[in-house]
Amino acid sequence: EEEIVIELKVAPTDMGKVIGKQGRIAKAIRSVVKAASSKMDKKVIVEIQ
Repeated sequence: EEEIVIELKVAPTDMGKVIGKQGRIAKAIRSVVKAASSKMDKKVIVEIQ
């Protein structure tokens, strides 16, 4: 199984907007990526920096 790492680079001032309250937006991003990657039979890791 192949692994892909997606690095999401965000300005420090926008970090709160990307992560969202209690990490909801970050979780949603990861959920969408996971659903798409499962069809490709690959493991995708989303790193927010």
